Amino acid sequence: MREENSIYIFDTNIFLTGIDFNVIEGSIYTTPSIIEEVKAIRYKEKNRNIINKINAAIETRKLIIENPKKEFLRKISEISKKTGDFNALSDTDKGLVALTLELKEKKSVPLKIYSNDYSIENLCSELEIPFSPLYKNGIEIKIIWEIFCPYCNKVYTTEELNKICDICGSKLKRRPKNNI
Repeated sequence: MREENSIYIFDTNIFLTGIDFNVIEGSIYTTPSIIEEVKAIRYKEKNRNIINKINAAIETRKLIIENPKKEFLRKISEISKKTGDFNALSDTDKGLVALTLELKEKKSVPLKIYSNDYSIENLCSELEIPFSPLYKNGIEIKIIWEIFCPYCNKVYTTEELNKICDICGSKLKRRPKNNI
């Protein structure tokens, strides 16, 4: 992470590791909703130092907070439906990948998104966005998911993940459709 003139995009779980922003040469980007997740009550007491580091990085412009444009959010929704990751990703996750796609298209410097979320990694793989987990192994292959009922085996659209089967009433799940 020492490459100069690079952009690094951080997910919530990367901030929560307590990473030292001073060792990173380059700019760090994230979205306002990621920062809100870090500042959530459940983390507030435990992560006071992390929040202080984030505030200092924002003040020095080491950490840049931006929302993605709506056109990139639409692209991410469309592509995540094709990969089957649509309902496995939160709106915050989709916003972070949308910001990454926007930066990839508008900036001419190397960039990489850091996340420990397999669905984010899978979507980035589809979009040819460089990604890396931190302190764990990432995905090894890109997966196209299908949504199905585990009891009657009916297949649904990707937006139906975690809903109920209209035939037998079971909770829908996802499975790899094909590996690429």
